[in-house]
Amino acid sequence: MTLIAHDIGPVADYVSGRPVRVVLGGRAMVVVRDGDSFYAVRDVCVHQGAKLSQGKVGGTAANCGVGDSVSYVRCGQILQCPWHGWEYDMVTGCSLVNPDQTRVKVYPVRIESGRVLVEA
Repeated sequence: MTLIAHDIGPVADYVSGRPVRVVLGGRAMVVVRDGDSFYAVRDVCVHQGAKLSQGKVGGTAANCGVGDSVSYVRCGQILQCPWHGWEYDMVTGCSLVNPDQTRVKVYPVRIESGRVLVEA
């Protein structure tokens, strides 16, 4: 199957850390900007069907020892479902809890001439 690059607007229209719902050819996806990087995944949580575009973008806690301060990593790359808090890695689409079995579809995103293109 050949993917088609869809122009979804200028880079300037996307605010870092704010999920945006986009529908292309009947496929709903959520696009997230993280600085100069963009990610797109299917806009449905596999748990109970919530729109991930209504969720929050954040990070995940780094491994630390007992009594150590908690620090966060991958900020801007983790999308949390608004209903039950399921978390997805925007890079791979995998759930943070069960990455081998739970995931959402990832769509390739690229920037050309200041425009955001999603392949779907």
